Amino acid sequence: MWLDPQPSAAELHEVYGSDYYRNEQFFDANGETIYGYHDYLSERFVKQQDLQRVVDRIAALLDAPEAGRGDGSAPRSDGLAPSSDSGQGAPVRERRFLDVGCGLGYLLDVAQDRGFAVDGIDYNRWAVDWIASKYRFSATCGDFMAYEKEPFDAVTMLDVIEHLPQPFDALSKAASLTRPGGIFVVSTMDCDSFVSRLLGRRLEDFRRTREHLYFFNRRTMRAGLEQAGFEVVRIDTYGLTIRLDALMKRARLAVPGIGAVLERLVRWVGLSRQQVHFDPRTKMIVYARRTAAN
Repeated sequence: MWLDPQPSAAELHEVYGSDYYRNEQFFDANGETIYGYHDYLSERFVKQQDLQRVVDRIAALLDAPEAGRGDGSAPRSDGLAPSSDSGQGAPVRERRFLDVGCGLGYLLDVAQDRGFAVDGIDYNRWAVDWIASKYRFSATCGDFMAYEKEPFDAVTMLDVIEHLPQPFDALSKAASLTRPGGIFVVSTMDCDSFVSRLLGRRLEDFRRTREHLYFFNRRTMRAGLEQAGFEVVRIDTYGLTIRLDALMKRARLAVPGIGAVLERLVRWVGLSRQQVHFDPRTKMIVYARRTAAN
């Protein structure tokens, strides 16, 4: 599925400004204000807890026997042992890691701590400047389709592909930047999941009409990846760690009456600041291996 009509390049540029990561009007009822994040900066550490599991999974896949062959023979099953949540896995020195749509660099920070040599690219100039002011690594501001470097061992594109005007071309571009046998990870909304279908237009991802241009299900994502030169290793659901008060506010956007009652209840019992891991199974995260170069 896709947004029609598609926004112009100028309209998209307006979305990705300094308020994208701290949108004080995010929870207003007006649909025009649902873009970006309410307060992404304050969520850094909880988000990095979730991102640690992604990096652990990537490291495990790179260490798997298939990683050295690059012959497209990676298994399609989900038989990989669960990754550690401790972040204490073996370092991955000299392996190169690219995050497409790197935002404020939270994933790059986790990957660098694991030992990856990291690089990032983002369309948002404010975000790239923020990275330069906070971290030892740097990122490039620009169009991903024009990005050129030697292939990486791992390339990630988390919650990004739905923002891109040419998503399937972007998958091919990602393949050109992933070495044979390397790992590519993409996450996005699963528009065919039960909850996605149940909530329909009330779902936050569907209401982000200023930035979400395309929507995928598992079948179309697998087909796009295979066409680009990847072999899918596993597909999981993808939740988030979030404070209960923020979760209830997001619920109020989707189902105003029920959400408002739950928001008052959480406040009344004093659990507003309690953190929970919430997975409504509306998002998928796909791990794929680059097949042998043609």
